[in-house]
Amino acid sequence: FNQVHLFIQMCQEMGFLLVALGLSGALGQVFIFVTIAKFGALTCSIIGLARKVTTLVASIYFYGHELNGTQFTGLVVAVGSMVMNFWGKKGKKGGGHGGGHGDGGGHGAPAAAPTDEEKQRFLGTEHTETSDNGSSVADIELGSVKKSKTKTIS
Repeated sequence: FNQVHLFIQMCQEMGFLLVALGLSGALGQVFIFVTIAKFGALTCSIIGLARKVTTLVASIYFYGHELNGTQFTGLVVAVGSMVMNFWGKKGKKGGGHGGGHGDGGGHGAPAAAPTDEEKQRFLGTEHTETSDNGSSVADIELGSVKKSKTKTIS
């Protein structure tokens, strides 16, 4: 028990920072989930790329890092692809990719719930038969895929 007390004393000053770090991480995850839900995974990945490239450029500028030719080319490709993506979205009325506003894929009509027959197509159905030699054959049907497995019953 003495070691726990010693640990608490040593980390007492860091408690606020650890809680702040955890909360900021959780808030970041919430923003990621909301971005995916509202705008789609492509937009979320582009935002993540923009954040990383911005951090990289700021680090190069503030700390005076030097880039070789390959690194500079990679940075130009990353920044150029982001700029081209944003310019491409300006001309589109619906905001580009994603369409994740709960409308079933962004085609104007809500997606209908699957019927029981459609659900059953995706669920495996198993048929068991006994052959002439006493072995049991079970067929598992998964949509258009059909697999057979043979068991010998003693």
